[in-house]
Amino acid sequence: MNKATRIVVLVAAWVTGACTGLASLEPPEVHVASLSLLEAEPGSLEQQFEVGLRLLNPNNRDIAVEGVDFELEVNGQRLARGLSSEAFTLPRLGEQTTSMVVTTSVIDLLRQAYGLSRQGGEALEYRVRGRLHLGSGFVRTVPFDHAGRIGP
Repeated sequence: MNKATRIVVLVAAWVTGACTGLASLEPPEVHVASLSLLEAEPGSLEQQFEVGLRLLNPNNRDIAVEGVDFELEVNGQRLARGLSSEAFTLPRLGEQTTSMVVTTSVIDLLRQAYGLSRQGGEALEYRVRGRLHLGSGFVRTVPFDHAGRIGP
């Protein structure tokens, strides 16, 4: 085997190993930690919330996150969509909280209010799904999808 062939084989083995390691990246658990209504501008047809997310990393390596995009459903209906380009590091086998402002339409908000009035004080079922956008490496996004409850 000549020198050029050895280099090609070594590079191919390294790339295959790197891809295999990154392909086994488990998605983080993402929980809604808080939800706060922000003051709306008079006449606006949109409402903003501040959503706090708690991310749990089950992987044995840090994840450098450069952004998050997600959709939040409450009681089976879309409430809001959120986007953030705030960078943070999700520590290995650890957790990180982050918050962001999300926007919803007044129609979606009224639909949620109507559903809550019929529900009678029960816990809110939520689902948060989206992607973590990574800064570098072969894997550029990591999807997540988590359902939970807020309240009693």
